[in-house]
Amino acid sequence: MYYVYLKNQIFTLYKIKIFLIIEVMLKKVISLWLINVLLVTFLNACSIFGESQNQIVVPAVVEKGFNSKYSANTPRTWQRHYDGYEAIFTQNNIKYNAEFSSDGKWLETEYLVSKAEYPSIVLQKIQKKYPKFLITKYEIEITPRGLFYEVDITDGEIEDELYFDEKGNLAADLHED
Repeated sequence: MYYVYLKNQIFTLYKIKIFLIIEVMLKKVISLWLINVLLVTFLNACSIFGESQNQIVVPAVVEKGFNSKYSANTPRTWQRHYDGYEAIFTQNNIKYNAEFSSDGKWLETEYLVSKAEYPSIVLQKIQKKYPKFLITKYEIEITPRGLFYEVDITDGEIEDELYFDEKGNLAADLHED
């Protein structure tokens, strides 16, 4: 009989020990969960604060310049440049970058294209003058002076940017960012 009593006491002690272990584990899990919730809340708050600090205030005259060139309803983001502002927007599934001076004057609009969309005269002149170079970027720029073609080229060591007019002549890019 004493053996059964001792066995029950030992069993009870093990049950208590198991409950204590479970209680400690639950406290740790709850503590970790609470720490995670606080950390996520803190990081979100920092992110929102950081975004609000980085928002660019675009002068009304620049917005007016954009609205006169493009639709006022066009969703866009802005970047600040040393010579003005750049609006980034999408129309007809094409991403455009339109640059405006600080006084709202439209400077240029550029967008990436494929090799197939480039004039053959420009491609021939690049191939003739830079036969060992690979073209890594094809871009069309619309400016008040006309349509221009910009390419980035490399031979693995040297990288360069070339700017051509519609006739395939090298030209100066007045608004390179």
